[in-house]
Amino acid sequence: MQLKPIALALIAFGAAGLAQANDNSRIAQLEAQLKAMQAQIEELKKVQKEEITQLQDQVTAQGKEAVVIGDLPNSYRLANSDVSIRLYGIAEANLVHETRGSNADSDYSTFMPYAPLNGSNEANRRGQTYMHARTSRLGVEAAMPTSYGQLTAKIEGDFNNDPRTGNSAVYGTLNNIYTQQATNSYNFRLRHAYVQVGSWLVGQTWSSFMDVDATPEVVDFNGPIGSTFIRQPQVRYTYVTPNYGNFTAAIENSVSYVLEKKAGEDPAATKNGFSRTPDLILRWDKPFTWGTLSLRGVTHEHRIDNGDSIDASRRGYGLAASGTYKPTGDDTLSFIATGGEGIGRYFNYIEGAAYNASNNSIAIERAAGLVLGYQHKFSDTLRMNLAYGTQRNFNNAYTDLALAQGFGGGRFGVNRRVSQLHVGGIWNPIKFVDIGAEWIYGQRETLIGEKGEMSRLNLMARYNFN
Repeated sequence: MQLKPIALALIAFGAAGLAQANDNSRIAQLEAQLKAMQAQIEELKKVQKEEITQLQDQVTAQGKEAVVIGDLPNSYRLANSDVSIRLYGIAEANLVHETRGSNADSDYSTFMPYAPLNGSNEANRRGQTYMHARTSRLGVEAAMPTSYGQLTAKIEGDFNNDPRTGNSAVYGTLNNIYTQQATNSYNFRLRHAYVQVGSWLVGQTWSSFMDVDATPEVVDFNGPIGSTFIRQPQVRYTYVTPNYGNFTAAIENSVSYVLEKKAGEDPAATKNGFSRTPDLILRWDKPFTWGTLSLRGVTHEHRIDNGDSIDASRRGYGLAASGTYKPTGDDTLSFIATGGEGIGRYFNYIEGAAYNASNNSIAIERAAGLVLGYQHKFSDTLRMNLAYGTQRNFNNAYTDLALAQGFGGGRFGVNRRVSQLHVGGIWNPIKFVDIGAEWIYGQRETLIGEKGEMSRLNLMARYNFN
């Protein structure tokens, strides 16, 4: 059956309209779906932003609480700061057995120049045993970056000090004895307190005239006689070169330690000591493939001034050479040679100048000393140490004055020669723990020929933290 043209046209127009209506409906649906998806996306963005903020807050909080490694070895960084802090120290106990004359009434118990003389009451006190923990130590070290290089600071002290007498004598006064009756307490004393940045160091530490690296390791806290052992305030500048070593200049605390002999009394340091200028030290150090070498010089003032009739001064000086040598493996040989005229406390022997009232002048001591050390490592945990120190006074106006005024002999008199030997070892059974044993033997002879000896066994247990 055939349709007429008009009917066909109407059918076509109706079909087209229906198709268009379907298309508009589909477009509207798609637009609605798109809007819904956009809303969901915005919601997801909002949620995601909140989650990121929460995570950032958590990371920030954790970062504030977390321990951050500092610039110094075994240090940590302070929160919200560039400052690195390191806490360190040792807990140490010593057992000492004196087999010969006891020197325990001296602050410096192994100070051979004051060892009891043969035949004296002190020399007859043999076999004393005592224990102490006063050489335990505590320190804090800090560092921070600056435009001048890293700035470091250190404060360190120990307890080798008696709260009542100001020294560490085991006996000698009732105060020392009373201290040990109950708490055996000792005051904290300052060892180091300095700031260092670039080539400059300001504060208290080992004297620039002392070579710490060449000083032999021993169990005894004090070490052998015959070299320099001193800490004091100073201002130090070190010029470092890559090929010619390090050049150091320092001004250090000046103390006029001048002996004065008064009628009926032993010679003693006078309160009239009066320094006007700081001590001056020049030094050169250089490392080599075989070891190290150091040369040093010091000049300082001896002065006595009572503001009235006494006003005298004399300049003293000292020279020193030291170094280390690696003969084989991890073994180390060290030496320190020291000498001078009026070297005073820069020699491990505090006398060095005496006042002569007859002509209002100061006589200064001429002395020299040598320290030798050898360390042999059997393993990473066991090492043996040998150390020998000796010193000698030479005749001059100072020895003549000592003999004339009567302090060329006696326990606290001037010595002609002193020597000391240390033989011992240190074992590390576990990390940070040292177990040490050492035998010490020493001899002294005064200007008038009196002699004295000391012999002791020292056992030590030490824990090093950080």
